[in-house]
Amino acid sequence: MTVVLAASTVIAALALVSIKMAHRIILNSRGVRTAHYLAAVAEMIGRRYIPTEIPKGWRTDTAFHDILIDYRRLVEGEDGRFIDRMIEEFGIVDALIPRIRWIFPQTSRLRAVSTLVELADRSAAPFLRSLLDDRNDYVRTHAAHGLARIHDLTAVPLILDLSTRVRPWEAARLTDSLVAFGVDAVPLITEWASDEMDSPRPSVEAVTQSARVLGFIGDNAAEPVLLRLLSSPNLEWRIAAASALGRVGTDEARTALLNALADNAWEVRARAVRAMAALADETVGPAVVALLGDTEWWVRQNAAETLGEIPGGVALLLDALDSPDKFAADSALNQLAEMRKLPPGRLPVLSRERPHEAPIVLPELVETRPFS
Repeated sequence: MTVVLAASTVIAALALVSIKMAHRIILNSRGVRTAHYLAAVAEMIGRRYIPTEIPKGWRTDTAFHDILIDYRRLVEGEDGRFIDRMIEEFGIVDALIPRIRWIFPQTSRLRAVSTLVELADRSAAPFLRSLLDDRNDYVRTHAAHGLARIHDLTAVPLILDLSTRVRPWEAARLTDSLVAFGVDAVPLITEWASDEMDSPRPSVEAVTQSARVLGFIGDNAAEPVLLRLLSSPNLEWRIAAASALGRVGTDEARTALLNALADNAWEVRARAVRAMAALADETVGPAVVALLGDTEWWVRQNAAETLGEIPGGVALLLDALDSPDKFAADSALNQLAEMRKLPPGRLPVLSRERPHEAPIVLPELVETRPFS
């Protein structure tokens, strides 16, 4: 029995050593190939020369793909266009598509998807759009980012439709891809959001995410749909719209945000008062000062930060130091201390008498329709 155990131990040790040696050989081999590809691609770029034939295996070698991806990210102008031509003439995309269509092995397929997203041109748009219906969430989200990279605007409503059928975390990743489309996507996003709001069973999560994206893009053409969201009975929509209007708004948005400072939901008040920092002038000071005494800490904090940024706001914070409202006085004191603008002799010590604060209540998670 002892001999058998000893023999098994020796065999296991030899197997482990063999695996480690094989792994090291693979890594060394990849390192050599990578160095070779790096030199070859650099020479082709320098000479503006693409060989009529490339060695067998280059177009399917992930090490070669990684070098092309790195160059694609680093170079622009004439060099960037040459890389694009190289990818096309080497048939890299044509080599990747069959690997993506074949479900197994899964790791190889997912690697091919991520490579395609980085190297595809607009000719691959139909195939990438078809991947939005894939059963794998990784494939779907990567396809969305690939469509954004090649600026396929026809995919915008498709991505938004997909975001209504998946879990919230995937919906957020999908809609994040829309930011890369820029202002060209704003009319499509606003039209989709309006139609979804009017549907019998709107996806709260998807509409919320679309409002967030419009804020990130930052085009004033999104203002009408955001104002509509801000006046809706849905809490999530009002929160998202209040945040976005700080980056996408005009005088009309400022008026709507002022009204939102009296919203029943503290989350909306907190977002709206912070958005005022980007749109406000000295005339809104009194309305913002009033929120220094709000019962919710986040509302008071955001109001104080906004006063620190708008014209005349520092003077209002200094006046609030002597307010009989301990909330207001402490909020002003904290903000002025952060800005290092406390008057001489004033110590950054908060009031010892702290009134009871209501607990913070986060919005409930919203269920979406399952993906089919």
